[in-house]
Amino acid sequence: MLERTIKTVVEHYGTPLYVYVKDVIRYQLAKVKRVFEGVRMLPTFACKANNNPRLIQLFLEEGFGTDIVSLGEYHASELAGVPRERIVWNGNGKTKAEMGFLKDKVGFINVDSVEEAQRWADFQSDANFFIRINPDVDPRTHPHISTGIRETKFGVHIDLIDEALSVLRKQGKKVLGFHIHIGSQITEVEPFLEAISIGVELSKKYGFGCINIGGGWGINYSGKELNLEEYRSKVVPLFSSFELVIIELGRYLIGPAGILVAKVEYVKRTPYKTFVVLDVGMNALVRPAMYGAHHGVHVLEPEEPWEESIVDVVGPLCETGDVIARNRSIPIPKCGSLMIVEDVGAYGFSMASNYNSHPRPAEVLIDLSTNEIRLIRRRESIEDLFRNVE
Repeated sequence: MLERTIKTVVEHYGTPLYVYVKDVIRYQLAKVKRVFEGVRMLPTFACKANNNPRLIQLFLEEGFGTDIVSLGEYHASELAGVPRERIVWNGNGKTKAEMGFLKDKVGFINVDSVEEAQRWADFQSDANFFIRINPDVDPRTHPHISTGIRETKFGVHIDLIDEALSVLRKQGKKVLGFHIHIGSQITEVEPFLEAISIGVELSKKYGFGCINIGGGWGINYSGKELNLEEYRSKVVPLFSSFELVIIELGRYLIGPAGILVAKVEYVKRTPYKTFVVLDVGMNALVRPAMYGAHHGVHVLEPEEPWEESIVDVVGPLCETGDVIARNRSIPIPKCGSLMIVEDVGAYGFSMASNYNSHPRPAEVLIDLSTNEIRLIRRRESIEDLFRNVE
């Protein structure tokens, strides 16, 4: 059914194209809610993973707020109708302009450093403040998305908590607790247990009844994902005495729901390798080039009989690193065939660029239970690329 719907969507909107499946989003949401059943929660969606307001609306309807790190993400939340009291503001480089604008427009502010705490003296705000701590815990993930070890730029070192807390309290800021976020795409429970246990002990020491445990839940890109039953049995009991637990999930909620649909332009055979050349590359999906990330790829309805071979799936950009998938065994497609890149709902479109002056793809939301197809972001035009030129 999904493949038939994809063909229909492509007939209307062309390629390359991001497609999000509402049914999968609902499934991911249900799993998260089961894990935290009985916990006093404010769940939030991390807009950095995907900033489309129409998708944010889906999470809002399910009781989620948003985790933002910029004015742009605030605007996406505003367009989606997210109320102030459900918006959490993160970031290690908050500017004075951002502070002046957002100080009364968000419900929660996570302070990332003593220096940021000092800067807040220039602004009155009745928001609820949290102090992001750096627990020096290895999340066992890619170093580019590891944020909880002492070598990273994020969070207040534990030895500096008293100073940060004193600075904020002297300003009259309402400090509710600590924030911990140790990284992204974490597939083992132990790093969460270690980091959150540190946060819980510090909360007891300082008398805080609220805690923000960040996000970072890993999904199954290549055979391993976070074990939610183990998480529920080991981590969730730590929250029994808290009045409020905030969580910031992005990838886990939207990642598995997104696919990138591309058209095969060429099958290039050399004496050394076969390349499947798509009409899209790292301009729309930079994760493989940036992180060496693995995404499943497959040919939509390959023609029988097919020849299977090991290929590199590549884009059209002027970079050798413009690769979607390396050394994959797939049916050799025909020119004009459609290919699917899986699990791209998070950090796909939100990290897309106009490199080589390519317009960014359109985005479509589908609901398999109702057969609804909805365009939620039009494809950029060439004119859009140069709209701001003076």
